Amino acid sequence: MADLTTLSADHQLLLEQPLLRLPHELLRKNLKSAQRQIEIANKAITTSIASLTADSSPADTLAALDATLLKAQTLKRKLEALHAEENTLHRQQKARIEHLAELHEIPSLADVKYDRFAQTRLDRLLVDYLLRQNYLSSACQLAAAKGIDDLVDIPTFSECSRISSSLRNGDVKEALGWCTENKQALKKIGSTLELELRLQQFIELARTGEMGKLMEAIVHARKHLVGGADTEFGLRAGGLLAHPVDTLVEPYRPTTAAYCTLGRALSAQDSDLPFGAESAPSPDVYGDADGFAYLSDLQYGA
Repeated sequence: MADLTTLSADHQLLLEQPLLRLPHELLRKNLKSAQRQIEIANKAITTSIASLTADSSPADTLAALDATLLKAQTLKRKLEALHAEENTLHRQQKARIEHLAELHEIPSLADVKYDRFAQTRLDRLLVDYLLRQNYLSSACQLAAAKGIDDLVDIPTFSECSRISSSLRNGDVKEALGWCTENKQALKKIGSTLELELRLQQFIELARTGEMGKLMEAIVHARKHLVGGADTEFGLRAGGLLAHPVDTLVEPYRPTTAAYCTLGRALSAQDSDLPFGAESAPSPDVYGDADGFAYLSDLQYGA
């Protein structure tokens, strides 16, 4: 009987890796953003100062100083915003570490402390499910009611939902910005999302049938769809040019569902990223015996 109630904190922590991974990766991104902003501002300020010579007029010198101060103030505002984000992430990280540290203070599964821990974990998973189903308001209300705002990834899901929504409305700019921001991570998982977005931009230009737009579409395809390792998108773009706008031939038939498909793809790939919005344990962990024990704990309140 003692074996059935023994709690292995280390095995439980294996299931909780995603809970700590996201704040850690977001802090790394935050630091890189700060470094990049400092480098950009430093280069601009150095160039501005170097442009001054002994022969520069007082007006030119004053204008250069004003420009330098403006750049420094802009950098200060950006760094303040990043610092505020960093503080939020540190707070979340601290709350999550303290939450998981409770496992080492629980002697057995029969202890009332484990019931409380399992209930909090269940609340987290419910919020996670609501977020993934795009019930953002319900997820926020549940997290606030349970006091677990720092244990769930509402801001990350909200951003992803906002970008996906703009994509479904036919605006690819924010989605392309997201792809640029996560370029290295998307490359690691072999994502073609950016190419899909560029192809959709090409389609919007080509489907007008206007000669000027067609030429713009060709330039766009040469810049973004041709010359890479994946030749499929360049070939698809060429095929689109060979068919009339109202063609019924697949896969060149225009479809209004394309943006919805891209929106779903973005949401799915956000979860697939190494630092993606992920609160629930991954399926391969559920496949272990510890995973089944975990599910049993949630179902029966062990």
